[in-house]
Amino acid sequence: MFATGKEPLGERVNSYHKIKRTELLIEALEPEELEFLRNSTFGKILAIEENPPFSGAFGQYVVVRLLKVNKKYEKIPEPTKKRKTPLKEKLYWNELLGSLKFCTVDTAIDMLKKKVVKSKEARIKFACLAITSSILFPSSHTPHIIPEHVELIRDLDDFLAFPWGSLIPHACYISYFKR
Repeated sequence: MFATGKEPLGERVNSYHKIKRTELLIEALEPEELEFLRNSTFGKILAIEENPPFSGAFGQYVVVRLLKVNKKYEKIPEPTKKRKTPLKEKLYWNELLGSLKFCTVDTAIDMLKKKVVKSKEARIKFACLAITSSILFPSSHTPHIIPEHVELIRDLDDFLAFPWGSLIPHACYISYFKR
């Protein structure tokens, strides 16, 4: 939409997030998976979608404007665990998503709905990736699962402990929720 380096400064409304996508995600999950997510880092996001004060997108916009961070452009913190060298480590994308070269959020939600993904942990991982790719960092009207997030979700506890809230204001200044 904008040339590189020509993005407008300041906050903009997230025009890429579609509340219907989040509703489909909630419908695709089993009750215990949904309860797990409600009690996780992403619980407040799901609460906005399930009980919108005006609309989910507007509620999310208001929450983002209220977030406070120490630095205007905080960087992603380094992982706490030392990992094997990238050449020796198999990409987690292949383990989680198989031979798919890319995966849209809609495809991930459809896989959850049709129960293609069977393991409870894998289903929760798919749901978390759908949330980060379609709500926190959507970059188009058909958002794709973000490969860097797939590598982060290798350890679900680390992924849920990641400071997602500190990245949201940073994304606002670059191109509201665009990664």
